[in-house]
Amino acid sequence: MSIKSVSFSSLKPGKHLVILGAIHGDEVCGPRAIARMIDALNKNMFELRQGSITFVPICNPKAYALNERFFDRNLNRKLYPKDETIDYEDKIGNILCKILDQADALLDLHSYQSPGGPFCFLGGSSQEEIDFCKSLGVSDFIYGWEDAFSKNDKLEDPRQSMGTTEYTRSKGGIATTLECGQHLNADNANIGYRAIINAMAYMNLIEIPRNQTKKPQKHSCFKMDQLFLKEAPGKFVKPWKHLDKVQKGDTLAIYESGQQLTAPKDGVIVLPKNHPEHVVGTEWFFFAVETPFPQAGDAGIN
Repeated sequence: MSIKSVSFSSLKPGKHLVILGAIHGDEVCGPRAIARMIDALNKNMFELRQGSITFVPICNPKAYALNERFFDRNLNRKLYPKDETIDYEDKIGNILCKILDQADALLDLHSYQSPGGPFCFLGGSSQEEIDFCKSLGVSDFIYGWEDAFSKNDKLEDPRQSMGTTEYTRSKGGIATTLECGQHLNADNANIGYRAIINAMAYMNLIEIPRNQTKKPQKHSCFKMDQLFLKEAPGKFVKPWKHLDKVQKGDTLAIYESGQQLTAPKDGVIVLPKNHPEHVVGTEWFFFAVETPFPQAGDAGIN
C-alpha cells in the first residue's frame, strides 16, 4: 500500500503549504475536503499566484480502509524520522517527515469522537502562526496541548507528544491542527474546505475577494491544564461533549473501584473519549480553562 500526495506549483516562487488528511483513519472530513480542493484546482477554479501546495489526502491508508483510528499505533504521536521502523505508522511517519521538512506551513485536518464543533490547536510562539490559525475561519482555539501531554509522568517517551504540527515547527514551519467537529457532523468537510481556501489565501498562494472570506465575530480561547489517562476500568458520569463547562469538584468519571475523578478547578472538558470500551492506559480526556487570547511568547504556547 502506498501514500498518495498531490502537488501544485506556481511559476512564481513563494511559500510551500502542506495539507494533511486522515492521519487517523476514522476521520474522513480531511480526505473529502482535500478531494474537493484538488478537483477545484484541476478545474482552474483557483489559480496559484505564487508558491506551491502539497496535499496528502489519506495519510494512513490501512487505518482508513478499516475505518479505524490507527493500524498499529497512533500516527500523530512519536512522529520523527526513524532508522529502524517497527510499526506500520513508523514507515508512514518517515514518508510524512520528508514532506513536512519542506513545509513553510501545515494545515492538518482532523475530526473527533464526542459531540462538538470546530476548533484550532494553537502551538508555536510566533505571531505569524497565531495569525495563521485565526485566519482559518473558526471561533474556538485551544493551546498548551504539548505542555499538558508532556508533563504526564506516566508517559514512557517524552517524544510521544510529537505529532505533525510539533515536527513541522521543529523544522522552522508554522502549523496547526484544525478539528472540524465530531466525526459525523454533516458540515465538517465544508469547514475543512473553507479552511484550506483561507490557508491558501493567508500564505498568498491565491487571492480571494474580501466578500468571500467569512470570519467569526468573536474568538474563545482555552488553555489545556491537564491530561487524564484512563488508568483502570470505569466510565464517565455522563456523555460529555467537547467544551462542556464544569465547576471545581464536579465528578467527571467513576472507576469500577469507586474512585472518582473530579474537576480540579472551574473549566471545560476537552476531547472526551466517550466509548464505554475505551482502552485503559490511553488518553481519556483533557481539562482546560478559558483564558484571554495568548500573545506570542506566552508560557504554554509551544
